Amino acid sequence: MKRSTQLLLMATHVALAAGTYVLSKLATDGFPTSEGLTLARALATSFLLLAFTGSVIPRPDFDGRTWVKLLALGVLLVPVNQYLFLSGLKASVPSHSALLYALTPLGVLLLSSLLERRAPPRRKLFGVLVALAGAIVVLRPWTRDAAAAQLRHGDLLLLLAVGAWVVYTVAMRALCRSHDSRAVTAWSLILGTVAMMPVGGAALKATAWSAIPASAWWALAWMVAITSVTMMLLWGFLLRHLPPVQVAICMNAQPPATALLQTLLSWLGFWTALGLRHVDEPLGVPFFVGMVLVLGGAAMVQRDGARLAAAPPD
Repeated sequence: MKRSTQLLLMATHVALAAGTYVLSKLATDGFPTSEGLTLARALATSFLLLAFTGSVIPRPDFDGRTWVKLLALGVLLVPVNQYLFLSGLKASVPSHSALLYALTPLGVLLLSSLLERRAPPRRKLFGVLVALAGAIVVLRPWTRDAAAAQLRHGDLLLLLAVGAWVVYTVAMRALCRSHDSRAVTAWSLILGTVAMMPVGGAALKATAWSAIPASAWWALAWMVAITSVTMMLLWGFLLRHLPPVQVAICMNAQPPATALLQTLLSWLGFWTALGLRHVDEPLGVPFFVGMVLVLGGAAMVQRDGARLAAAPPD
């Protein structure tokens, strides 16, 4: 893949991710439960993916062992990652979710090192410590008021979601190299939807659809068409052509992109013009200090792992 194409695809992923963090918050605020929202998103996504199968997405041609792996990936992706992300965002804010997901490259590098049984260099370990210090600053465990406690609870759920995303990214790499990445992505999502039904079915059935505001429906449409279909297919395509470490680097640009998007949309009067409910998010000093530490630590880790990221595919 040409370097210019790689950068263009990563920049596209970053821009779409910023929109996802901002709009997903509207969905979590509008839907009564995260279980129902997760299943609604997964069902709509599966419908689109099945509709595209045979044209945009190749028909599946997997053996029995691969189907088992795809089911495991699906469980990790939908009932774990997506559910924890939406549950965490319901109690947290878009900027925090984007910042915590910027820890993804660190997790990918460390998990890859563990699987390859090689000790991480000292610079890498120092970068991890710096980034974790940034996460602690954002979590602010020393703050005791109720609002901070709720925010911290959401952030901890987001951290668990990040962990699941790291494992998914590393595990998906091998399947994307041996099979079409579009089919792998589609069927991990479809099987994850099936796995989510026992958890979210009752919540979805009890949902009062007429009480859900228009802003939540717009946000759900974005999460389905853009986040779960377009971005996931793009992520799988990048994993097919690049090492996981190199793909995960684009996560570093998401926190400033998300903060910039929130500021830009408010300045342009976007929320008011479309009649969407939105409360401006006060970022504060701890967020910016944490962002500098997280991104700085990630940069140290990736600089040390540059040779690994640039290595030719196996």
